[in-house]
Amino acid sequence: MNHSNKTNNYTNFFYRAFRNALFMSIPPVVVSAITLSLPHSATHTSAIDNSNLDNLTVSIPVSCTMNVTGGDTHITSIVSGTHKENIGTTTMKTLCNDPNGYVIYAIGASGDNSDLGNSTEGNTDLVSNLGSAHNIHTGVYNPAGSSSWGMKITAVNGTYKPTLGSYYSSGSYVAVPDEWEKVAYWENGIINASVGSSIQTTYDVYAEGAQPAGIYKGMVKYVLLHPSSLIQPTTLEEVFDNVVGKNNKVEVDGSKYYKMQDMTPSICNAATILGEASQMELVDIRDNNIYYVTKLIDGNCWMTQNLALNLDKTVALTSENTDLNHINNPSANDYPEYGDTGYVNDNGTIKWTPSISTVNSAANWKNDNNYPRSLNSGGGYTDQTKGKHGLTGNYYNWSAAIASNNSQSISADNIAGENREATNSVCPKGWRLPQIRNYVTYNTGDNDFNNLNLYYNGGKTNTGAGLLAAPLYFMRSGSVSNTSINDFGGTGRYWSSTVDSTTTAYYLGFGSGGVGPAYSYNRSDGFSVRCIAR
Repeated sequence: MNHSNKTNNYTNFFYRAFRNALFMSIPPVVVSAITLSLPHSATHTSAIDNSNLDNLTVSIPVSCTMNVTGGDTHITSIVSGTHKENIGTTTMKTLCNDPNGYVIYAIGASGDNSDLGNSTEGNTDLVSNLGSAHNIHTGVYNPAGSSSWGMKITAVNGTYKPTLGSYYSSGSYVAVPDEWEKVAYWENGIINASVGSSIQTTYDVYAEGAQPAGIYKGMVKYVLLHPSSLIQPTTLEEVFDNVVGKNNKVEVDGSKYYKMQDMTPSICNAATILGEASQMELVDIRDNNIYYVTKLIDGNCWMTQNLALNLDKTVALTSENTDLNHINNPSANDYPEYGDTGYVNDNGTIKWTPSISTVNSAANWKNDNNYPRSLNSGGGYTDQTKGKHGLTGNYYNWSAAIASNNSQSISADNIAGENREATNSVCPKGWRLPQIRNYVTYNTGDNDFNNLNLYYNGGKTNTGAGLLAAPLYFMRSGSVSNTSINDFGGTGRYWSSTVDSTTTAYYLGFGSGGVGPAYSYNRSDGFSVRCIAR
């Protein structure tokens, strides 16, 4: 049985067990308001007539946790032909204030705790390093039978003790389950989350006389579920439906899309992190390009295609459609990176007209640190294996990426944004360039690129395989320099908004040589751009 079926097993059970309470939210605590009415006098007005009484509503969210101790690794040895009990103790302490209860499930798995993410649920063997023919299968101790291992509940503690599942109530060893199995549950009544309860389990092994010497590893997974955790996830598109409304889609080539410019922090926050299952397509109303966007494990909504916006020196981008948040005040010089004539404030709408248009041939590229250079590759450089995710998009030097016509005065010492961040970008309104915040310690959670590398690439610096795969689909698009596209298919380079010096800026780089979440390079080269929702 595959993983999804097992998940459905315990989810479907839980829906049945709590079918009358699944989508109930905890009642808010309400401090009642009292309205005082006094008779009105035609000749006298009391001060109390103008008084006011405040209302107060307090909402306490559902919070359920299971803290496990002593359950990392249990190590023991056993002589062939003998039975050994009480191998280690796993204690699971539950703290849960869901008035509709909770359930703890268990399932056997292959591997050990060091391989938790890659384990196979439903494999109940103690896996032998000598080969699968020598594995110790799950079962109850039986000296006349083959080798086996099992588990049992040894203690239930706490003021609010849960009820044990039918297989575990006897206190005897039982077979490690090959499907998700109910170990203990509390199905109704108010639970005091500050008191909680705890359950202890232990394990036994019988090794028949013919069992060869070797190392045998197994694992039991435990999970705590409660009704509030089973509320159906919400996709990005469902949030757009609720917030923006289906009637506000725009039509492009016969299909209707929500706009990139409709994205807000509240929309992204309301969506469930589902990876590619939450992926949707949005249209950039500046040029009607369609982009995949996805909410990722870092909690942010990202474009999972490269930006392909052309710059036109005859067409202004505006704060109504572009990530233009500030305009330079020439007298105060508040924003030196935007100290040029390209910016105007038109009755509160910021407008930026690029001084240089996007070129369509690498032969026309000019290396430039200060003025906005961009290249439309014409779609000739793509990764066919990724479908629309594999479109190369455009290349931008750093000045173009941050929407500046004259960034020559910008440096780490005088940039206006916090933590060396440029304040504007060519991303759609509601989106921004990724940031390398706190650049000195860029391997912390402050680096947007490094977070993705940690979550999807295991923090590896010797391979970018996780960055190239779904749901990220980063591209090895190479870069533009000296009138040519260089190293397409070999390296991927993506600008951040973080400046390094008057000639360099930080970027994500990866290729056969490794991954760098905060490399720094010359701002004159053309790199790819991915935008992240603000």
